[in-house]
Amino acid sequence: MKSAMKWAIASLVALNLPWMTAETARAGAIKSLASFQCQQVNGYYATVAVQRNGRTAPVIAWTSEEFSDAGYTPQRRCGEVTSRLNGVLRENGNRLSNIYLTVGRVNSHTVVCSVGNMRSGCNRNNVLFTLSQTNRRSNDPREVLERLFNTRVLSSGNPVQESGGQPYVNLESLVNQLF
Repeated sequence: MKSAMKWAIASLVALNLPWMTAETARAGAIKSLASFQCQQVNGYYATVAVQRNGRTAPVIAWTSEEFSDAGYTPQRRCGEVTSRLNGVLRENGNRLSNIYLTVGRVNSHTVVCSVGNMRSGCNRNNVLFTLSQTNRRSNDPREVLERLFNTRVLSSGNPVQESGGQPYVNLESLVNQLF
């Protein structure tokens, strides 16, 4: 389990390319993101961002077996969430701009959802996935997002923003920091 956690954290750490400025790297990632894919990486399923040149960066590692008894294995969750992320991307004109991730409660479950602005919240139409027991153990939504998407990545460019106390992760900033 510890190695799974280390891999999940390592997979979310941004790649530092010293010969590129932050602005150049940001512009390149925005223009070249093709899609999200579910791939097996180091024995685990992961939702990865895929650039047009084929480079990939893991966004979410699916390691929890908590939902397997209900038929939601890590492989199935990876596939379904990846499909939902691609749907959000298509609905937004294949652009990452103005896509935010946040946490909320839907049908008594703590979930991560995608919204188009920082005034929106989770509802049954925008749920990406239900959080595992490990990831929902905090009552602090900001802490949940930081744990889920790795504090080091988030603190390096601060894509976590708050509006009215509700935290939001800017998906564009998150993906750009991964490449």
